Amino acid sequence: MAAPQPSAEPAGSHSAAPPTQGKLWLLALRAPFLIASLIPATLGIVLAFEQVGAFNGALAAFTLGGIACFQLATNMLNDNFDYRSGNDLAVDHKNPFAGGGRVLTTGRIAPAAHLRVALAFLSLGTLAGLSIFFAIGGFSTAAGSLLFFIGILGFGATVFYVGPPLKLAHRGLGEIVVGTCFGPLVLVGAYLVQARTVSVGALMLSIAMGLLIAAILWINEFPDQKADLSVGKRTAMVRLGPVRSLDVYQAMLVAAFLFPFLAVGLNSAPPTALLPLLTFPLALKTLRVAHANYADPHALIPANGMTIQLTAVFGLLLIVGVALGTLY
Repeated sequence: MAAPQPSAEPAGSHSAAPPTQGKLWLLALRAPFLIASLIPATLGIVLAFEQVGAFNGALAAFTLGGIACFQLATNMLNDNFDYRSGNDLAVDHKNPFAGGGRVLTTGRIAPAAHLRVALAFLSLGTLAGLSIFFAIGGFSTAAGSLLFFIGILGFGATVFYVGPPLKLAHRGLGEIVVGTCFGPLVLVGAYLVQARTVSVGALMLSIAMGLLIAAILWINEFPDQKADLSVGKRTAMVRLGPVRSLDVYQAMLVAAFLFPFLAVGLNSAPPTALLPLLTFPLALKTLRVAHANYADPHALIPANGMTIQLTAVFGLLLIVGVALGTLY
């Protein structure tokens, strides 16, 4: 379950002082990009309160903490496996939003130590998930059984996104995995923990978030085509080629705006859930930049950054819009 995000190593001057060990570990975690999972999870929790009046603070805390641990584990496992495969070493561009974390390539953090930390976060996330599973009744309830299934999918995606033997990203499935995990699995899962059921609104809004988060990964893969092919990592973007992939990227951004309409139209979300429409001008600007610069890794940097900005603002406006729905 690869969270798409900028690489850790800045493309600055070689004369800059090397980062301390503490900063290197912070860079390895890529914690600022927890927004990719915490925004959908928070939206699920808020939506459960808006729709059925359900809110359990302890379960919400365990949900957010567990999801954060899974994403941190994902960030590090992906970097570790990509480093070991030689993928990150083959990167020859300076786009900070692509090419992996680039922490291990400096040699300042040992791959074995890096892997141990990743597995520690994976274990903590698993413990949080199991605690929630038992707290809502385990297999004795439909909610518990569904949550267990969601957890298994999330765990598998975390380990096997680029990890052997499945290497899902190498088989052109990575983008689907990312969109599904950071959209429906996270949002619907967080909603399920609170409401003990699933709603059409939760599903519709989760697809919108999943499309945008998958779009971040998609546009970040453009600069990495050469490096990915060098290790046999044939992502869906690589398989389609840059021109057709640009069309897919555009479709992802546009389609994301349709699902809040569907949720509101089906009376499964409050009308204020249409607040994210305010970000449509940003989406258009992002598409213009991407179309003009998709072949140049350096010139594409603004489009990479704006895709992340679009996703974050869209998600935050959804949270605000759903929260406003509790007032009437």
